[in-house]
Amino acid sequence: MKRDPFNDYNRLPMEKAYNVRELGGYAARKGKITCYHEFLRSDSLYGITKEDEEFLIEYGVEAVIDLRGEPEAVNHPNPLQNYEEVDYINLPFITDNVLDMREVKDKGFDPCKFYVNLTEYKEMVAELMRFILDHRDGCVLFHCTAGKDRTGVLAMILLGICGVSREDIMANYEVSFSYLDQNVEVHYGEGLEELNNSKREWIAAAYDHILETYGSFKKYLLACGLSKKEIRRIRKKLL
Repeated sequence: MKRDPFNDYNRLPMEKAYNVRELGGYAARKGKITCYHEFLRSDSLYGITKEDEEFLIEYGVEAVIDLRGEPEAVNHPNPLQNYEEVDYINLPFITDNVLDMREVKDKGFDPCKFYVNLTEYKEMVAELMRFILDHRDGCVLFHCTAGKDRTGVLAMILLGICGVSREDIMANYEVSFSYLDQNVEVHYGEGLEELNNSKREWIAAAYDHILETYGSFKKYLLACGLSKKEIRRIRKKLL
């Protein structure tokens, strides 16, 4: 596959990953636009080709945040952690009672509530942001399994703090289903087919919760324990 690591892609042309996407290219606050080659959101990179690995390194990836639980991160390791130039960290972005949507068996499970609960895991949000702040000079790739749920919430927070519109944030989330629909490896399985979707109302519940509860993404991150200076530095990385 011919590809240029210096191009500004929307979805990166990977051979064995399906939902590796940019946060660059969105209209943001004060007439600015989100930068390319600063953040990538991704599905699991377990099993990608050597050429895929080298492409991501050439693209500028210098830090990886693995949002999966520790058992999955160990059993299906991210291959980029084997590169000296990449700083890899496993920071499980989970709630107290749900490790992964694929583990849910009850039909009464509410994805909207799950996403809202993730936003209220404020200690982890602060830890994620501070890891990002430690890597302001390179591209940070963050991922879970499908690159949809935990990854989608983190992407929403990063775009939200930069003033990206609600409509663009919803669209950034919704496209995951289109890219993952034919990838049976990340499907949630029998009885959980509904959870394979990336429905607008799921991420909208988390977005609206932040605005209704805290008033803005800035005030939300302040409530997570970040300082105004740290928030400005996060914005500066993406804008």
